[in-house]
Amino acid sequence: MGKIKILALIHGGMTSHTVRVTAIAKALRSTGIYDITFSGDGSHMKIVEDAGFEWIKTELVSREELFSRIDQNLATVYYTAENYQKYFEIEKTLLDKFRPDIILREHFREMAGVAAKRTEARIFDCFVQKATLSPYYHFDFRPEKLPQWIGLFPERLLLFAARLIENHFRRKNSRYIRRKLKELGLKKFITIDGVKPDLTLFPDAEELFELPDADRRFCKHIGPVIVTGQDPPPQWLEEFKKDKRKKILISKGTTGEYDQTDFFKNTFNDGKYAIAFYSVQDRKINDFYGCNKFDIDSILPFCDLLISHSGTGSNYLAIKHKVPMLVFYDHFEQQINAVELERKGVALRLGKNRLDRENILTAVEELLNNSKYKQNISILSEKISRYDSLRLAVKYISEGFENFKKKQPR
Repeated sequence: MGKIKILALIHGGMTSHTVRVTAIAKALRSTGIYDITFSGDGSHMKIVEDAGFEWIKTELVSREELFSRIDQNLATVYYTAENYQKYFEIEKTLLDKFRPDIILREHFREMAGVAAKRTEARIFDCFVQKATLSPYYHFDFRPEKLPQWIGLFPERLLLFAARLIENHFRRKNSRYIRRKLKELGLKKFITIDGVKPDLTLFPDAEELFELPDADRRFCKHIGPVIVTGQDPPPQWLEEFKKDKRKKILISKGTTGEYDQTDFFKNTFNDGKYAIAFYSVQDRKINDFYGCNKFDIDSILPFCDLLISHSGTGSNYLAIKHKVPMLVFYDHFEQQINAVELERKGVALRLGKNRLDRENILTAVEELLNNSKYKQNISILSEKISRYDSLRLAVKYISEGFENFKKKQPR
């Protein structure tokens, strides 16, 4: 009996998306029963190559075009009236040529999910999706761009309106996926977000992002999938560890809308704190450590505070190392993360309209001097540490595929 063929479908332009699927693919490969090939494009396909996988270059919407379409209040629109037929044909041709048993995809490859549902193909469709992007997660707070007078309305009315608005945008963003399913006579696979996968894996902790409405037969939390330690610790780490000042790591990530280097340079210009600054570009800033790219996982164990863009990777690393957070955000997905962290009592958040020197320094003092944040994140860290995310991913994919095969006509 030959190996089970998996085609891993990623965009390749976003680090975290690429890392998560690659890590799951490596865990599957280690069982010896899966033959895995990747499809994608973009600068981060090197992560796939370094993991020892072959990949097929596939035409996709560029990272730059994707970010130019971000609606800062809700979501990224991927498929349009002009391109949805084109990208369906690309995915259909790819699946028909490769003929996988399983596709392992992220949310920028949803037309592959449509192509996999065709009767002549009928491939097991495993979707790796952040919990907050799923239709089972409902935000119950106001995006910051809404006028303040909205708050005068009763809370229950606001929540009801939020559901209507949320569902409107979900349908709007998925309308071309749903249109294609209707064209193919596959209405039974339509969901509010587009196409229904056979299995959805959430690389998130249920303790942070609970989804009570999700069907647990087909929707599984596996815990955070974070790959670190790829680079050696920076040379300045020993000096940083010996610094007697309170230590703060500032990490803006790689998807931020604005370069806020000058803002942090002017905010922390008095030398009161030992600052390690993660920067995409090498630069010299005050007496900051780093000011270039480095593995923040090697720095966080020695920090008292993380200031970040509320990206998924940095959030979970801070929880792992029990480091309280001050979080800000450029767009709505990051705001969701920030709200949940603040609710758990492990962080304070600042939106763009509150991001100034005085507010930053006030929040830093509160987080460093109030022990409840350290206590709360220590408790959350212990809960989340129970996940063996890659083992769970292999287990759920293997079980899901076996159940899927039993249901197929012989």
